Amino acid sequence: MSTSDQHDSPNLEDLTPEEANRIIHSHRKVRYGTACWPCRQRKVKCDNKSPCENCVKREHPQLCSYKPNRASTHGTLKNGSAVSEPSHGLKRQHSPDDGHTRSESVEGRAETNIRTYEPEAADTTRYLGQNSIPALLREQSSPNQQLEGVEHIRQDMRSILGLDNTAPFPLMSSRHLDRMTVDISSELPSDREVMKLFRSYKETPHQFWGLVMDINDLESRLMVYLEERAKNTHASTKKTTKPVSASWLAILFAVMAVGSQYHDSPYHIRTRDAQKYLQISFHFLRLGNFLLRPNFDSIQAMLMTSFVLLNDMKAEASWALLGLTCRLAQSLGLHRPQELDGHETPEVRKKDIIRRKLWWTCVWHDTLTSLSFDRSPMTNIPCCPIPLSPTAETEGWKYLEAMMGLCKVISERLNPDAAESATYAQILENCQAVEAVRLKVAPNLRDKDECRSAVDRLQYFAIRLHSSFVISVCCRPALKRGDNPLEASQKKFLAEKCKENLTETVRMYLAMHQLSVIPTRSWAFTYHGLSSAVLLGILSDTKTDPEVRQLQGDLILALSATAAKEQTTSPQPHIQQSDKDIELSGPLSRALAALKNIYDHGSVVGTGIKREGGSIPGSGTRTPLQISQLTSNANAGAVVPTDVAYRGVGNGLDPHQSAALAMAEMQQQQQNGLATTDFPGTLPYGQPMQQGGVIQDFSNVDPSTYMSPMDLYDSIFWESPDPFNTGLDSMNFDFMAQPPPGQQPPQQYYF
Repeated sequence: MSTSDQHDSPNLEDLTPEEANRIIHSHRKVRYGTACWPCRQRKVKCDNKSPCENCVKREHPQLCSYKPNRASTHGTLKNGSAVSEPSHGLKRQHSPDDGHTRSESVEGRAETNIRTYEPEAADTTRYLGQNSIPALLREQSSPNQQLEGVEHIRQDMRSILGLDNTAPFPLMSSRHLDRMTVDISSELPSDREVMKLFRSYKETPHQFWGLVMDINDLESRLMVYLEERAKNTHASTKKTTKPVSASWLAILFAVMAVGSQYHDSPYHIRTRDAQKYLQISFHFLRLGNFLLRPNFDSIQAMLMTSFVLLNDMKAEASWALLGLTCRLAQSLGLHRPQELDGHETPEVRKKDIIRRKLWWTCVWHDTLTSLSFDRSPMTNIPCCPIPLSPTAETEGWKYLEAMMGLCKVISERLNPDAAESATYAQILENCQAVEAVRLKVAPNLRDKDECRSAVDRLQYFAIRLHSSFVISVCCRPALKRGDNPLEASQKKFLAEKCKENLTETVRMYLAMHQLSVIPTRSWAFTYHGLSSAVLLGILSDTKTDPEVRQLQGDLILALSATAAKEQTTSPQPHIQQSDKDIELSGPLSRALAALKNIYDHGSVVGTGIKREGGSIPGSGTRTPLQISQLTSNANAGAVVPTDVAYRGVGNGLDPHQSAALAMAEMQQQQQNGLATTDFPGTLPYGQPMQQGGVIQDFSNVDPSTYMSPMDLYDSIFWESPDPFNTGLDSMNFDFMAQPPPGQQPPQQYYF
């Protein structure tokens, strides 16, 4: 018998207990752990997902890691989560399969540049109404549990009550999020680029919109973040001692997107960078699961996202995203006033100011954008008071406080339903409320001669611009025809007041344009200035008013010199190089063309302006008439009469949407003895228009002769001739069919 055999098969009589234990341990089968670290610690079965089901249920998916050794030495987890893990109890190294090895190598490259975590901060506590079931359950609980909010509610009950926020982001898989994170890590900007765009934001747009609640805190944290990132780049071992959250990174890249729009760079570079950084910001919002776990940072990032979309002439998308942002802000209870008894700590009072400021910033942007569309803002609800500084009542309101006060007036008094039925006294009261805001601002913003800096002068112009525009909106009921409780003298007074404030709006826009690029690169300023000039041209005879005509000419020159393309198409993925400043959207482009017609020809309809787009496509419920029947000149028609080429199929549409149909209608009324007013350019008497028949040339008919000023104004901005469905959402996506389990691809498929 060999020595090895003797060693493996010892004599039982001579076998000691120590020798028996040695043999048992030497023949023990080595087991390699496949569970994640939290499941191994709890000694429970793991499903090997990332994160696993147990970690999701226990509300710590960020701890789910299959790399205990690396996590214990470097303090990092999957997706860059930074935590500290104990080293005891880890006797064997995890030996993953090939799939895990590939994913870890990809994640390792991403972790060199991106390391994020999402803390369970106190500002993520959900607001619950007093009559909700969770609130009633909380009242029935013990006092200690009531302080914990909804945390005392059992996990299996939260989903039933709609309170479960432990699920991952529902609109994108974690695998796709990881892949996008890897792609983003290779495109992170340099430190100099970050600081350049941050300064661009802080010096220009932050002074006029205040989208970041605490800009000094953001800057200090940014310095630490860049220093830590630089250390990790040059260090042999990657360490993250000061991690940042995904929501904070969303703020950072949103700030860079806004800064790109106002930086002194060519148009195509600014637009390219703004879109790139905006997409990265929204990716970090998804990583932070902003839908289920919103917080203060994610709300600020979403506000800046909608702001960038608005300045990129995507007003509808911005307005829709603002609605979601306001909903998430309401879910955190930002609109609710906090009960403070005066004995709070400075930290509590500071947080209360931030909460109120964040909510009123949501109100600001939701209100102004909704006012442009004449839609009801969703923030028109009872809420907390405006966050005023301690010196606001003695030294006057600052610019941001004045804008919040103005938006409060808009929200309370200019709701479309209430403004429609406003009396003469109510209209005057609304105008006085807006003018009172001007009187409350600080002296350096109230009087131009008191301005001490260029920013003061620009903010003075901005306050006058916005308040004048709002007063003109208050007076708009006097510009409508039909049932109106206003008397003729009242209409005349309000129309004159509207004209004065429209003129002031255009004047302030041009004054800002002389000093800064802010008005031409901001959708709100551009819309207010351009729409005021168009409505001013509709209301008055510009040829006999030299001041109005001068303002219109200067505005046309300013916008024509800065507009990248005068067409309705949105920026393509390959943004064309241009020495211009902005690209006007469809409504603003049509408005600029209409303003040129008013300036050149004295009416909305021009004779030498090429029809926008060259042709009029049909869409939906509107049937296009033959263009050759409507225009005798190939270049006849302007932007507004393009919608004239449509007539409604149903009976519910406004007949004034089609000039030809309107003319035929008035002619028919004259035949029936119903019309008493002679309109210039009507159809010859006795020739009713028939469907499919030959139509006269109405391209030079001024719509103002048969449409009220506001109807004509709305047709310019919001009655777009563009088709509703361009076919982009009906493309043919042929996905490769997969065979059923056990069936080979060459075999026949049965359906």
